[in-house]
Amino acid sequence: MNPLEFAAIHLQPYKIRGDEIIPEYCPFCKGGHKHEKYKFALNMSKLTYNCKRLNECGATGPFWKLCKEFGEVADGDRYIPPARPKTYKQPVVKTRPVQSQIERYLTVRGFSKSTWERRQVVEHQGAIAMPYYEEGKLVLMKYRTTSKPSKHWREEGGKPVFWGMDLCDTAKPLVICEGEMDALAMDECGVPNVVSVPSGADDLTCVELCWEWLEKFNKIIIWGDNDKAGKEMVQKLVLKLGHKRCYLVESPHKDANIHLYREGKDAVLQAVEKAKEVPVAGIIKVADIKRLDMAKIQTAYSCLPGINKILGGYRMGELTVWSGTNSSGKSTFLGQEIVESIEQGFPVFAYSGELSQVIFKEWIHQQMAGPQHLEVRRDTVRERDYGHVNQTTAAKLEEWYGDMFYLYDSYSTEEGNLLNLCEIAARRYGCRVFLLDNLMTTGLGGVKADSEYQAQGEFVRLLANFAKKYDVHVHLVAHPRKLHGKMIKADVSGSGAITNRADNVVAIHRFTPAEKEESDFAERYGDSVALIQIFKNRFYGTQDVELGVKFEDISKRFYASADEYGPDKDYGWVRLNGQQSTSDSLAEWETLGKVVTA
Repeated sequence: MNPLEFAAIHLQPYKIRGDEIIPEYCPFCKGGHKHEKYKFALNMSKLTYNCKRLNECGATGPFWKLCKEFGEVADGDRYIPPARPKTYKQPVVKTRPVQSQIERYLTVRGFSKSTWERRQVVEHQGAIAMPYYEEGKLVLMKYRTTSKPSKHWREEGGKPVFWGMDLCDTAKPLVICEGEMDALAMDECGVPNVVSVPSGADDLTCVELCWEWLEKFNKIIIWGDNDKAGKEMVQKLVLKLGHKRCYLVESPHKDANIHLYREGKDAVLQAVEKAKEVPVAGIIKVADIKRLDMAKIQTAYSCLPGINKILGGYRMGELTVWSGTNSSGKSTFLGQEIVESIEQGFPVFAYSGELSQVIFKEWIHQQMAGPQHLEVRRDTVRERDYGHVNQTTAAKLEEWYGDMFYLYDSYSTEEGNLLNLCEIAARRYGCRVFLLDNLMTTGLGGVKADSEYQAQGEFVRLLANFAKKYDVHVHLVAHPRKLHGKMIKADVSGSGAITNRADNVVAIHRFTPAEKEESDFAERYGDSVALIQIFKNRFYGTQDVELGVKFEDISKRFYASADEYGPDKDYGWVRLNGQQSTSDSLAEWETLGKVVTA
């Protein structure tokens, strides 16, 4: 993937200014609480990115790392620098051999006279003078004071090449460090082929100026300083030089010189010899993958024990796609499932594309309350009873779920911003369970594609990646193609990528009067009013399993049977307010968890 392809998927909307792609919002911080725009830039020539909101974000790094963050793989492996035609001035400066003060300074740092003389280190007006040579010609002179803090400068107009180039053998691995003192330290330890960048982590034009020389090395070892600037330098060097030939030194100390001072020469040699390959985005050693501990997988359990026995509950890091014909009850059932998640301590973020905020809240409150805590009122027009949550009960419910329950506010946000808000809900509010009802009304997160099916498939891929990245569970409702009758997995509307990328595919089918009149209905389904159809479960490999369920109309609750798990379960708000509870739900979930994961 190149930067323009990445921007088309992940940075919409954006504008291009020169070599930079500048999206409206940073893909990491989304502009922060002030919604600051155009603070993020992706440089197409340097293949780097950064967010200028330094205090709150400051995301920065190479393009391949940005791709990895969003589940993509960057094209190519090497940065090809542009031509930089420029003339440089040869230094003309009077120097003398190192005198006693500088000799003591270099000796204290652990260097022998033969080491600094090998690099022709001299003295100029009381400062250490370090000559830079290219093919035997002096091209730059750099200076350093011995006082604290030390000052560094270089002769104006010189050519900033690597320090020590002429001492290297291109048939052996090259070692690049961040400063001249580190290069001297490795020289002292017998490390061959060591060069230093001329201006620390700030200026890497030496790579472009010495490109043909660098291309002669098949292996390059990088030892950067163990601080933010040093790590950024290492990232930039790897991007420019290519992952395939780069190896990184790991050290607990700030730099190679301090490593020598504290641990000795052998430790420096070993650190270089043990340099590790740069991990490549998209490839990982199986041996490095953390083992899965089944007992530690965080799982939000269903309100139906039967679903828990079949699926094992809703594991974090997974995506469940739900479907069902119109009025089958899928939205109602999922409302009950997110109440169960809150009960188990998982904060919830919900998107409802069909219900207004007030109706969504009222229906959820009915399910939270249960039939035993609802006032039964009569709808004289429809001649039916319905459940009403009085103000006292509503206040107790709100106190119970408080900052555990969030809803997408369609009144105050732009269409297509859903994925961004999901990320914020996960990062800022700690939401672990997400409900998106439904796919057709989401705006597909602003995803652009040649067809609606392609956009749907890409949106679901992004959702699946989001679930894994933030270790959350996502429930996505996708309508079926058919309008009547029992479904099969192929009936889920849209691209086949929707069900292929889902971890679980489940549908709800409500029996019609005609189906209930069939002669064998009672034998097959008893007094069930609907079916939970499990078409796919990737974790256990289960497929095509049906579970009959009943429905309590006053509280809009589904249940399997009164003796197994009736409709009158009390949630935590009852215990919070000291009322009588009909069941100890937390203990039941813990028991169910042990049964399911055993």
